[in-house]
Amino acid sequence: MKKTANIFLAFAFLFGPIYVLSQGYYNRYEFRRKRHEISFGGGASNFLGELGGRDMVGSGFLYDLEFAKTSYVGQFSYMYYAMSKLAIRGNICVSKVSGDDALTSEFFRNNRNLNFESMIIEGGLFMEVHLKHERTGNRYNLRSPGGRYLGIRNPIGIGIYMFTGVAGFYYDPVGQSPDGVKYKLKPLKTEGQGLAGGAEAYSGLSMAIPVGFGLRKAFNGNAGLKFEASYRFTFTDYIDDVSTVYYNNDALATLVSPTAALMADPNKGGVIPWSGTSYTETGYQRGDASDNDGYMFVTLSAYKKFNNASRGYRTINIHQKRKIKASF
Repeated sequence: MKKTANIFLAFAFLFGPIYVLSQGYYNRYEFRRKRHEISFGGGASNFLGELGGRDMVGSGFLYDLEFAKTSYVGQFSYMYYAMSKLAIRGNICVSKVSGDDALTSEFFRNNRNLNFESMIIEGGLFMEVHLKHERTGNRYNLRSPGGRYLGIRNPIGIGIYMFTGVAGFYYDPVGQSPDGVKYKLKPLKTEGQGLAGGAEAYSGLSMAIPVGFGLRKAFNGNAGLKFEASYRFTFTDYIDDVSTVYYNNDALATLVSPTAALMADPNKGGVIPWSGTSYTETGYQRGDASDNDGYMFVTLSAYKKFNNASRGYRTINIHQKRKIKASF
């Protein structure tokens, strides 16, 4: 999937579901009483980039997912309900992602023999659109003095929501040499980053557009569980330290270090039959700069809502007082 397609999909996800904000009814008293919510949880992470993947060339997006490299993520969030079906959420994630050419039998990737792992530390601001609110039980299926329901009416009980936003994240790829030693890859300039004729240097900081959906199940009116699946469209192709073409390995050994040359090209020795030259010669394809890296999370979290009791009950009491006055 190309960069422009990724950006189009992300913005379609952002603006597409907003129409639901004016659809249906969710009691204004319930939403005003419980505007604040925190959640924490964890789950699985995975990576989509140049390294590893399926046993074929040309696979894209989720078709190239390598389940063997599934790792972990932990997250914490604070959410504020700005409207009954719209919430603003601050989100913090700590995760690990990785990839390894040794896990694919596709010849060119396997012969390239590169690998990486990286911590991802992400902070984001999301917009959540709630298509259907979770049922909170009979305790809240009450009527106000005006005759409106104070609770949430949902026959299946499961809440459904979508979200997107913007996030910034830190990454620092580490690779393992054929003899089992791990090195930070950014200082090694494996594609000649910052050197004459090489690729541009990358900073280790980038932006992402998260898109995802979730399901919510309430224990009561204040707490419950939520399951969430999301993907991050990033603005970098260097989470795995691979993007463009091979730099001159002799120059890397001289200008940086012999370790840099080893980590830039630990190939398994495959040669082009008609020429006898390596598939990893200077200037040959090492990555795909037209397609940025991405990563995804699947999480299970516990959430808790906090009452704005004074405001919520004040609203109800006003109606009660009006009803009392009307009876005299």
